[in-house]
Amino acid sequence: MKLTALLLTVFIMQVSASSFAQKITLKEKNTPLGEVFNKISKQTGYDFLYTSSLLRGAKPVNIEVKNTELNIVLKAVFSDQPFDFSIEDKSIVVTPKTKQAAPAGASNMQALIEIKGTVIDAASGQPISGASVVIKNTAQGIRSASNGFFILSGVDENATIIITAVGYAYKELPAAKNMGTIALDILTKNLKEVEVTVNTGYQRIKPEQSTGAVAQISTKAYESRVSTNFLDGLVNRLPGLMINNSVSFTSTTPGSTGSTSRSLFNIRGISTMSANQSPLIVVDGYPTELSLNMIDPNEIKSVTILSDAAAATIYGVRASNGVIVIERKQAMIGKPRFELRLTSNITPKENYNRYRYADDASAIVADYEKSIYSGSVNSTTWPLLSLIGSNAIVPRTPVYYLLAQSAGNVITPEQFASSYAALQQSDNKNEYRKLFLRSAVTQTYTLSTSGGSDRALYYIKANYTRNRFSQRNNDDNNWLLSARTMLKLSQRLTLELTTDYAELRNNSAPVPGLEDLSPFEGLQDVNGNPLYSTRGSQVNPYLNNSLMGKGLQDILYYPLVDVDQISDKVKTVNNKITANFNYNIGKGFGLLFGGIYENSNTDSRHYASEFSSEAREYIAQYVTVNTDGTLNYNIPKGGYLRQQASNFFSYTARASLTYNKKIAADHSFNAILGGELRNVVSKSNLASYFGYSDETLLQQPVNYVGITDGSIRGSFLTSSPFANRYNSLFGQQYNEDRFLSGFSNIVYSYRDMYSLSGSIRIDQSNLFGTNPKYKYKPLWSIGARWNVEKERFMQQLDWVNQLTFRVSYGFNGNVAKLSLPQVIAGYTLTPYTTPRSTALELLSYANSSLRWEQTKNINFGMDYRIFTHIDGTVNYYIKKSTDLLGNSLIDPTIGVSPSIINNASIDNRGIELRLNADWIARKNFNWNTGFVIARNTSKVIDVYQRVAYNPQTLNSLGYVKGYPVGAMFSYRDAGISSAGFPLITNGKGKIYEVDNSSNNTPQGLMLTSLLSNDTSGVTRYAGSSIPTINAGLSNRFDIGRFYVFAMVNYYGGFKVRVPVPDPSVLRPLEGSGNYWKNPGDENHTDIPNIATYNSGNPNFVYRYSDKYVVNGDYITLGDLTLSYSLDNQPFVKNIGFTHFEVKLQGSNLWTKGFNKYNYSAAAGSFQKSYITPTYYLTIFTNF
Repeated sequence: MKLTALLLTVFIMQVSASSFAQKITLKEKNTPLGEVFNKISKQTGYDFLYTSSLLRGAKPVNIEVKNTELNIVLKAVFSDQPFDFSIEDKSIVVTPKTKQAAPAGASNMQALIEIKGTVIDAASGQPISGASVVIKNTAQGIRSASNGFFILSGVDENATIIITAVGYAYKELPAAKNMGTIALDILTKNLKEVEVTVNTGYQRIKPEQSTGAVAQISTKAYESRVSTNFLDGLVNRLPGLMINNSVSFTSTTPGSTGSTSRSLFNIRGISTMSANQSPLIVVDGYPTELSLNMIDPNEIKSVTILSDAAAATIYGVRASNGVIVIERKQAMIGKPRFELRLTSNITPKENYNRYRYADDASAIVADYEKSIYSGSVNSTTWPLLSLIGSNAIVPRTPVYYLLAQSAGNVITPEQFASSYAALQQSDNKNEYRKLFLRSAVTQTYTLSTSGGSDRALYYIKANYTRNRFSQRNNDDNNWLLSARTMLKLSQRLTLELTTDYAELRNNSAPVPGLEDLSPFEGLQDVNGNPLYSTRGSQVNPYLNNSLMGKGLQDILYYPLVDVDQISDKVKTVNNKITANFNYNIGKGFGLLFGGIYENSNTDSRHYASEFSSEAREYIAQYVTVNTDGTLNYNIPKGGYLRQQASNFFSYTARASLTYNKKIAADHSFNAILGGELRNVVSKSNLASYFGYSDETLLQQPVNYVGITDGSIRGSFLTSSPFANRYNSLFGQQYNEDRFLSGFSNIVYSYRDMYSLSGSIRIDQSNLFGTNPKYKYKPLWSIGARWNVEKERFMQQLDWVNQLTFRVSYGFNGNVAKLSLPQVIAGYTLTPYTTPRSTALELLSYANSSLRWEQTKNINFGMDYRIFTHIDGTVNYYIKKSTDLLGNSLIDPTIGVSPSIINNASIDNRGIELRLNADWIARKNFNWNTGFVIARNTSKVIDVYQRVAYNPQTLNSLGYVKGYPVGAMFSYRDAGISSAGFPLITNGKGKIYEVDNSSNNTPQGLMLTSLLSNDTSGVTRYAGSSIPTINAGLSNRFDIGRFYVFAMVNYYGGFKVRVPVPDPSVLRPLEGSGNYWKNPGDENHTDIPNIATYNSGNPNFVYRYSDKYVVNGDYITLGDLTLSYSLDNQPFVKNIGFTHFEVKLQGSNLWTKGFNKYNYSAAAGSFQKSYITPTYYLTIFTNF
C-alpha cells in the first residue's frame, strides 16, 4: 500500500506537469483576437485578462501551428497587434504597447501605475472568479481570473478601486501597485444565492430545498480555533451533537455480567443498548470504518450532521445514531500552491498539592490500617510471614509488618513508635510526580500542495504528529499522507481518485496511578535505587526473601523497574483508496460508478523483560521441585512476549443514477437511485512466548500440556491453573459482515418555495435472520419544506430575510452483533474434564427472527434570518427506537434463558436551537456570535432485568424501565447508627441499620431482600448521569490584522456521584479521618465505622447514598484564541509568502461546577480541584 500511495502521488504530479506544458494546435484565418484567446484558454487552462474596450483596436489573427509551446504561440499571436502580454500565475495579461516617454515639461501629468491582486472569499479563502475590478467613476476595469488574480494597467495612482462580485459585499480600496489579497464578505441578504449546497454524501441539495434536519460548520468557523483532533473543533458548535470526554456513560450490556463505560459522542441521545452508539462518519462521500485519527482537522472544508430520518435514511441500518459528513479541501486551478502549518501545544503536569486529598493522608491511612490489623496480629504472625506455604503469601502493608514485628518482640515499643510516626509523616506524591510525570507536548507539521488545470487537479498533503504524553515512556508518532486528483477524461467523463495512508505508532509503559501506591512508601532510596511497593507485589517481602533463598528470583513489584522493563508497542498501518467515475449523460442525468477500499493492519507487542515483576511472577508460580531437590522451571526463565496481529479490510462498491434539473421556471427535481455492495472482514491471531529475549530473539520450550491440564502446579506459590489464562495468551478470530443495499432519494421543489422529499433503502446482510417478515422490510422517510419568506404576503416585511418551516417522518436503523442468525460459540478449555480439554462454549442460540434495530424519527424545524445578519434554526424531534437487542425470557425448553432478542425500546425527545449573528461588520472590525443549545430527554420503554436493584450493580444499571437512559439510583440516607453503621430510610418514616450481618442470619437475609427490592422504598431515582443539556457560546472579534475567538461550554441537567470520605483508600479525601470510632461519634460525624469498608452491604449503602449525589452542571472556558495576520508585510513578501498567520490559544482555561463542592467533571476527577489547561502555538503560511 505504501507503493500504491507513492505511485499515485507520482502519477498526479506527472499529470499536473503535463497539463502546464501542453502543446497548442491552431489553424485560424482572419479570426477575431477574442476567439483566439478563448481557444488557447480551452487548451491550456490559462485565463486572458483584458478590458473589453482594449480589443477594439485588435487585428484579425492568421496563424497555423501544431503542438507548439504556449510562449511561442503567444509571440506569434501578438506580433502584429498593438498589445503586449505578460504571464502572471495562470493568467495572461493583455496591455497596450508601451509608448515613448513623455517629453520634458510633462511632469505635471498624473502618474499612471499598474495594479494587481487576488480576490478571495473571506469565509472559505477560495478564489473568486469573475469578480469585477473597476476604477471608480470610469468605465475602465477588468474581471478576475479563475484563481482570483487580476492585473490592470493605466491606473491613476490616486484612484479608488471598486471590487464587486455577485453575492458579496463590495469593497472600495485606494489604488496600489500591489493590492494584495482582497477578501470579500458574503452579502447576507443574498446568501441563498451563494450558499454551499447541503452535502449528504450521496447528493448535494440546495439548502432552500432540504427538508431534513441538517447543520453545517464552515471552514472559517471551524478554523477559528486551533485543533489537533478532528472532534475537538466540533464541540458544542452544531446543535444536537454531544461530545464530552469528561462524562462517561456506564451501563451493563445485555448478555453480560460486567459493566462498560464510554465517553459521550452521540447525536440526539442514546438509542441503543448493545449496538454502536456513535454517529456514522462519512468522509468524501463514503462511510469509513477506520480510526478518526486519519482525519486531519486542518484539511476539513465543511462538516455536516444529518440528524433526522429525512436527512439520514439513505444510510439505512447505520443511521440511527445520526451521520457526520466530512468534506475535505480540494485543489484549485492554478500553479502549485503550498501551505505549511506548524502547531505545538503543551499541557503542564499534574499539581497534586491542588487536589482534594487530606493534608494528613498518610496518617489517616496508617491509623486505619493499624485499627483493622491490630486484632489479627500476635506473637506467631512474624515468623509466618517468611514461611513458605503459609497464608503469608498475601501481601499486607508496612503498618502490618510493624505490628507483626512489635507483637513478635522483634522491635521495641520505642522503635515501633518511631517507625510508625515516620510512616504517618511520609508522603510520596511529589516524588511520584518527579519520577513518573512530565508535561505533555504535541507537535504537528503539515505541508500540502495543490494546483492543476481544468483537466487535471491535484492535492497532496503530508502530516506528522508527535505526542509525548504526560506519563513517562508513553508517546506516539503518527504519519498521514493524502493525495487527491480530479481528471477530466472527456467533456462528459471525470475521475476522482483519492488515496490515504496513515501509520500510527504507540509506545506505552505501565505507570502506576498515584492512588494505587501507599502514600508512605518511597519509590527510590537515597542512592536512586528502586524500591518495591507492597501494594503491587504478589508476595510479602519476607516470604520473597525465603523464596530467593530457595533459588527463585526476586518477584516483588518495583514500579521504577517495570516502567522501563515492560513495554507495549502498537503499530497500525491504514490505507484507503476511493475512486469515482462521474459521467454526465445530459439533460440533468448523471451516472456514478465508484467505491472505496480500506485496509488496516495492527501489530501489537507486549514485552516484559526477565527483570520485570510480570515475567518473574509467571515463572515463580509454576516452579516445581525435582526429587533431587533441584528446581524445574515449567515456564522457563527469561522474558515474556505476547504478540497479536490484526487485519481488517472493507470495500464498498456503489452505482447510482442522478437527476438534477429545473423544468421550466417553477419545477425542480433532485433525485438519486442506486445500489451498494459492502463487505467487512476482520481477523486476528494471538500468540505468546516464554523464555524470550529481545537480544537473541529466541524463546524456550514450555510444557503447555502439564501446566494447562492442571497436572503441574507450583511447589512454592498457590496458582490458578494455566488454563484460566490460556485464552489471554493464545487465540484467533475471524469475522465477516456482508451487505447488499438499494437506495433512492428524491426532492421536488416548486418555485423553491415548497419542497417535498422521499427516501427509501433496503439492506440485506448475513447479520439478519431469514424471517421474511423482517428480511425485506425497507427503511424510509418523507419530508416537506415551506419557504414562507417567498410568499407575496411576506414581501413587505423587509426585516424578514428567511422564514422556513420543515417537517419530516421516517425510519433509520442500527446493527447490533450480540445475536446472530447462527449459533454463536466460543473456544474454551473446559473445567469439566480431567485433564482439561478444548471445547466450544455456547454464547447465543440461532435467532432466525433477528433484525436490525429500528428508530422512528419525527422532526419539526424552523429556519430564520432577520435583519440580514441574524439567522438560526429551531428543531423539535421525537425518536422512538424499537426492536433493540436486549435480554428477554424465552421458552426454557430451547435451553437458553434468558436470551438476547429484539425486544427492548427507548424514546428520545428534544429541542435544538442555533443562533448566529454578525453584530458588527466593518472594514476593520467584525463581531460574530454563535450560540447552540440542545436538550434531550430519554426514557427506557421496555427492557428485561434479572435483578432490579442489586447493590453491586446499582451504579451501572444504565437501562431501567420507566427511567431515562443512564438513570442513577441511590439509597435514602438517614445518617449512622450508635454502632457506627449506615442508616437508610424507606421515605415513610421506617429506618434500617445496615450492618455487617452474615447473609445466613435473619438480619442478613432481611437486608439482602430489602436492598434488592425496588418496591421497598429504600432506593430512589436520583437523576440522569448523562447531561441532558449541552450548550456552546462562541464570539469572534476581527480587529484589523487580529482576531480573538472565545468558546464557552455548558453541560447541565444531570447528577454526579462524588467519592465518599473513606479512610480505607490510599489517598483519602479531606475529612476522611473523622470516621466513627466510639459511641456518641454519630452526633458529630456521618462517616461510618471501619467495619463498613470491608463489608458488602454497609459499604455499598454508604457509597451509593443519596447524600453524595450532587448537581453535575458545569461551565468551562473551552478556548481563547488570538490570531495575528502578517499579510502584505514587506518581510513576508520578500520571503515569498502570500499569507502568514500566527495563533496563540489556551484551552480548558477555567471551569465552575454548580454544586457545593464546586466540582466540575471537566477537571477529570473529583479529587482534582482545578482544570489543567493546554497552550497552543500555530504558524500558518502559504506560498
